[in-house]
Amino acid sequence: MPVILVFLSVVAIWSTTPLAIVWSTLGTSHSFGVASRMLIGLGVCLLLLLIKRQKLTLTPLSLWNYFYAGLGVFVTMSLVYYASQNLASSIVSIVFGLTPIMTGVFALILLKDKFFSVNKIIGLLLGLSGLVVIFSHSLTESRDLVRGLLAVTLGMTFQAFISVKLKQINTQVSALETTTGALLFSTPLFIIIWLLSESTIPAITMKAALSIGYLSIFGSVIGFMSYYYLIKHASVKAIGIVPLITPVFALLLGSALNNETLELIQFYGIALVLVGLGYYEYGTKKN
Repeated sequence: MPVILVFLSVVAIWSTTPLAIVWSTLGTSHSFGVASRMLIGLGVCLLLLLIKRQKLTLTPLSLWNYFYAGLGVFVTMSLVYYASQNLASSIVSIVFGLTPIMTGVFALILLKDKFFSVNKIIGLLLGLSGLVVIFSHSLTESRDLVRGLLAVTLGMTFQAFISVKLKQINTQVSALETTTGALLFSTPLFIIIWLLSESTIPAITMKAALSIGYLSIFGSVIGFMSYYYLIKHASVKAIGIVPLITPVFALLLGSALNNETLELIQFYGIALVLVGLGYYEYGTKKN
C-alpha cells in the first residue's frame, strides 16, 4: 500500500477518534463504551489472525511486549474515556499532541537517547506552557474540568512511557500480534471494571453504537496497525507531522459537528502547544 495513503488514514483516524470517544458514551457510561469497543476490536483481531492462519508468538519477550502494550491500552483508554465526560474532544487531541515531547523525555531516561538540544528544550517548555495556560483556564471553570484535564494528561504521559518501554523491549512481532496481545490483556480488565461499576447493558443511541463500531475497527485495529506501518516505511519528519496537524482537524470537527466552543485563552494555550511541538520536531534540527 502507498505510504501516502497510510499517512492520510492515520491522520484521519487520529483526528476523528477524540470526537468518536465523546459520542460513544452518549446514553451510556464510559466504562461500557470502552469495554464494548475493546471487545469488538479483539474479535476483529482474532478473526484477522484466523484468516491469515497466523498464531501469536509466545516467547517470554513477546509476552512482556503484550503485557506492556495491554497495560498502556488499559490505563490510557480508561483515563481518556473518563476525561471525555467533561472535556471537549479538541482539548483531548491537543493534549495528546504533546506525546512526541513526552516520548523524548522517557527516551532520555530509559534509552539514554540524546534529548537536551536547544530546539527540544525550547519545544518542551513552550508545549508545557500551553498546557499550563489551558489548565489555568480550567481552574476558573469547574473541578470536573480540572479532573478531566488531569486524567487526559496522565493518560498521554503513560502512553508515551509505554511506547518507549516497547521500544526498549524491541521484540520482533507484527503489529497485528501486538494489537491482539494488548487487547487480550486489556479487554478482560475493561469488562471487569464495567461489571463492578454497573454490569447492565444500556439502551444506547444510534450515534453511540456507530461510534463504538468505528472506534473498534478503525481506532483499535486499523489505526494502530497503520501507525506501525508508517513507522517502518516513512521518514521521521513525515511521522512528526501527524501530531502537528491532527489537533487542528480535531478542533474543526469538534466545532462543526459537536458544537464545541473554546475560550480565547484556550486558543492561546493550544497555539503554544502546537508551536512547541513544531519547534521540538523541526526547530534547528538536522536530519
